[in-house]
Amino acid sequence: MARKLVVVSGPDEGRTFPLESEALLLGRSRATGTRLIDSHVSRVHCQIQGEKGQHVLADFDSASGTFVNGKKITHHVLQPGDLIRIGHTNLQYVDADAPAVKPQRVDWGQALVGEKMGHFKIGPRLAKGRNGYVYHARDTRRNLPVVLKVIDASFLREENAVKRFTDAMKAVMPLRHPHLLKVYAAGKSGEHCWIAKEYVHGESLAAVIGRIDTAGKIDWRNVLKVGIYLARALEYAHQRKLVHQNVTPHNILLGRTPIETKLADLMVSVAVEDNPLEPISAAGIPADSLSYQSPERVVPGAVVDARSDLYSLGATMYAMVTGKPPFVASTVDELVAKIRGETPARFETHGAAAPARLQALIVRLLAKKPDDRFATARDLLAQLEEFAKEEGASY
Repeated sequence: MARKLVVVSGPDEGRTFPLESEALLLGRSRATGTRLIDSHVSRVHCQIQGEKGQHVLADFDSASGTFVNGKKITHHVLQPGDLIRIGHTNLQYVDADAPAVKPQRVDWGQALVGEKMGHFKIGPRLAKGRNGYVYHARDTRRNLPVVLKVIDASFLREENAVKRFTDAMKAVMPLRHPHLLKVYAAGKSGEHCWIAKEYVHGESLAAVIGRIDTAGKIDWRNVLKVGIYLARALEYAHQRKLVHQNVTPHNILLGRTPIETKLADLMVSVAVEDNPLEPISAAGIPADSLSYQSPERVVPGAVVDARSDLYSLGATMYAMVTGKPPFVASTVDELVAKIRGETPARFETHGAAAPARLQALIVRLLAKKPDDRFATARDLLAQLEEFAKEEGASY
């Protein structure tokens, strides 16, 4: 029976790829049969080849790996219903005559390319997030490159959405800190709210962590440096009574050197009332950000404070050291159960090497109870900087 691949979530959500007798290459390159726009997918990521009436999926030494039903593979004989994950894209292997998967959100993103919002001209799409699209854009007044985040129109149908968005953006636009991404402007154009942000020459921490399996572990000194810079950013935000609520590698940008580290999307989760428990597909696949949420953040309706951000920073540093977040699972319910009830694997389990004191600091950040973590970002920062001085690590 003929088969096809359906993109069930990710920047290319809704696209389908029929599987013929010839091999299908998946990746971003023009040389592939897919030309995905997901920046976390390798140029030639993997291949599906028909063999004796079956389809075999093979990874092509991709930077972030190829996963089937939550497990990393090098070769795998596909079965109908299998869920394939490459980068931030999830595809399902189904019968060719299966009904088309209806995207959870209409792909309106391409239509905005070339348009203007405020005085920002929209360029190519960079990524698709849970609440909208991120674009390259240009500030036409200052002739500067920016990043423009455009929120899905469905957001405006929520009660008090515009006021909540406006209040959150008013709180962050005046902020200036060397390790917080600047927000230049925000507004509403037509049916979309948008945020214009500083453009950083570099990549996300998520992309760096995704390459650890092939590029090798991150030097613990760089983990320490990034931890210090992010603790400084959180201290600055928390002093102003602002809680991030989504400190993850995807919201951390690395410049050309570690000191250019920037924490992005402060208050965006508050502005759009982001729910980390919402799956990214009908199959119940959890969003990447859920692995970095605190135990209290994954309780529906729970009120969180600044110590939730400290947990997320600890989860991020754990991933920098080990190459994996503290907990992973193939469904939301399974992942939430682990976050709330299990202990992260020891660093040695992942073949990770870091000084005992750094490991202890990270473990304390990952405490289930907020009272067992550091009380404030300032307290954490003091410990990190003291450790750096003892080790002679510059920052």
